[in-house]
Amino acid sequence: MKSHSALLPLFTLLALSGCASSRLAGTGTPAVPVAEAARVEPVLPLQPLSPQIFYGVIVSEIAAQRGGVGASAQTYLELAREARDPRLAQRAAEFAMLSGQIDAATQALTLWVELDPASDAAREQLFITLLRAGKLAQSRPLIESVLAARPERAPAVFVQLARLASRQPDKAAAYQLMRGLTARYPDLPEARFALLAVAAEAGDQATMQLEMDTLARLAPKWDLPVAWQVDRLRRDKPDAALALLKSELARRPEAGMEISLAYPRLLVSVKRFAEARDGFVELLQRYPAQPDVLYALGLLSFQLRELEAAVPYLERALKAGHPEADYLRLTLGQVNQELEREDEARRWYGEVGRGEHYLPAQVRLATLDAQGGNVVEVLARMSEMGSGLKEKTQVALFQSQIARQQGRLDLAELHLNRMLAAEPKTPELLYERALVLELQGKASEAERDLKAYLLEKPDDAQGLNALGYLLANRTTRYREALVLIERAHKADPDNAMILDSLGWVYFKLGRNAEAVRYLEQAYQVLPDPEVAAHLGEALWKAGRKDEARKLWAPMLERYPQHEVLQETVKRLAP
Repeated sequence: MKSHSALLPLFTLLALSGCASSRLAGTGTPAVPVAEAARVEPVLPLQPLSPQIFYGVIVSEIAAQRGGVGASAQTYLELAREARDPRLAQRAAEFAMLSGQIDAATQALTLWVELDPASDAAREQLFITLLRAGKLAQSRPLIESVLAARPERAPAVFVQLARLASRQPDKAAAYQLMRGLTARYPDLPEARFALLAVAAEAGDQATMQLEMDTLARLAPKWDLPVAWQVDRLRRDKPDAALALLKSELARRPEAGMEISLAYPRLLVSVKRFAEARDGFVELLQRYPAQPDVLYALGLLSFQLRELEAAVPYLERALKAGHPEADYLRLTLGQVNQELEREDEARRWYGEVGRGEHYLPAQVRLATLDAQGGNVVEVLARMSEMGSGLKEKTQVALFQSQIARQQGRLDLAELHLNRMLAAEPKTPELLYERALVLELQGKASEAERDLKAYLLEKPDDAQGLNALGYLLANRTTRYREALVLIERAHKADPDNAMILDSLGWVYFKLGRNAEAVRYLEQAYQVLPDPEVAAHLGEALWKAGRKDEARKLWAPMLERYPQHEVLQETVKRLAP
């Protein structure tokens, strides 16, 4: 089985923002969402329900229910113009926005404002629609009228503006608009955030920093500006996102739990696991029973091979009511299995309930049974597991892995053959069988399966690398192998397995300097005995024999039964 690291979730920051119009405690009265704005009831016209209006409304509503929302918007707009009724104009605007008809929505909202000038909702929806259409100049008077008439609405309005104005194609015009609107609100956090958002789009770093400083002073407990800025940076500049978040947390000692959790979560996303673990340990002092903190510490401890430490964290997370209860039980089974506490492992696996983690738990139990020597019986019993194609495929893959672990490649091939007879184009099964065939020395059959795999997934880096490595290792078709591996490397340049394959095929081609360079890169990421064998052989050929011996010595102690490493060392340095 592969290590537990494949199960480790990489956390995201998307949950940080929360409601875009909320303000956390300590920053004033919570802002009211735009849709909930209070308003004075309009003076409605004494409109008789004519047959034309009745028929138009009924037909429009039925058409909308059947998918004709756009046509319904046009009908309602015509009715509103004739009847001069703001309710019909509002309904026309709703249908127009729902169907993406910005021009029709603008016309309907303009009519609504005309017919009901006291409606704040109409004015706000109109300026929002105008901003979406990029009509900045037309939106400004409406925004100013709303702010003047209802100053208590300013926080919600500016949060809306932060979102809409920052998306304008004319960045300079949007920046100018926001500077004018926010000038009268120097101490309103939402206004400062709106200017920050537009300044970021305009590339004005000085204003961005000034507004971040102002927000840290005015609203130190408001997470949204920090979360927004971190989310902007994290995809393309994760180090900058980390630096910003660390700096902001340092000057916001009373920051909320979610923004505090964001820092170690972001460290996890860039695979700085030890630092992330330390960050969660620090948070645990503030939140000793917080399920997410305990959950993260348990998984990170497992990832870092700190198995004894992982157990209490995972158990405490389960006791604290973390929603991923069955995943925690499965993980506790895996940790105890690696600690060679078989009874405990069996107990935790047995407690996993029906659901997505049930089958992996049952397979783990089967793995333990197979270690007792009755692998044929265990594999036969596993054939009854799973319901549906997806689960049956998973079972066949697990059967193969268990059989390989027990040295029964024949049984692995047998169970894969049975499943592939029913589903001959399943990529995962083809890939696994190719591995089994290659281990049995059946290179031509393995090549057949890998080519079939690539027919289903032609640009898959794993498949390209596997076929290239097979050709480099089992044939003399080195140039063909190089083409495949270079394609894999282009798709996934940091993958250690691909770097090893690339270095190995260069070695086979006699390009030793390039071989050493890529194999050293691979070994830095993946200090694996096979990679060590390849790198050592390339170093040996380069005349760097002492370095090769120094590399092999600890690997031989750690992996005394590894066939590739043992064969390489015996052949070169008997």
